[in-house]
Amino acid sequence: MVAVITGDIINSRKVNSEIWLPKLKEYFSKIIFDTEKWEIYRGDNFQIEVEMEHALEIAMCIKALIKSTNQIDVRMSIGIGETNFKGKKITESNGTAYINSGESFEKIKNNTLILKSPFQEFDDYFNPILRLLGFISNNWKPITSETIFYSLTHRNLLQKEIAERLSKDKTTVNKSLKRGGYDEITAIIDLYTKKIQQCLN
Repeated sequence: MVAVITGDIINSRKVNSEIWLPKLKEYFSKIIFDTEKWEIYRGDNFQIEVEMEHALEIAMCIKALIKSTNQIDVRMSIGIGETNFKGKKITESNGTAYINSGESFEKIKNNTLILKSPFQEFDDYFNPILRLLGFISNNWKPITSETIFYSLTHRNLLQKEIAERLSKDKTTVNKSLKRGGYDEITAIIDLYTKKIQQCLN
């Protein structure tokens, strides 16, 4: 089983794509070496296939990366399931992971993060949590988003090391992470990983 994240950039026309698009491509290239497993299309839509255990962490990284640019945001659906057909492009692939991702994306409405899996109990448990997670992350400012993105992609580093690499004061980093709910978010990410693994056992 895999996870497919489908998303689009909110207010993409307000910002030149040259500001955010290369960053998103660079992130996708770093986490997925197989270019057939991700695609950015129609200018501001994207789809990426990832390991389902890491899907929420990657979705939150995408959120933080996009919101590090002022005025834009992102909404995403996570679909968990099988892949039955692998196309040359991810948008040509098929399977329940793709169907679940596409169907849940159509239902996203006022939320910015939603998931659909073969496990109804898991979905019922986690979607309210994702609504809350979306509510918190929707309010991130660019500085908070940048700090959270770096911290999520370098979870092994201490705050002092993150501050040094971002050329920021340690106190500034600490305040940004607290303001953005970083500890709570990583706890939810870890809970997601644990719960999805339990579904498979």
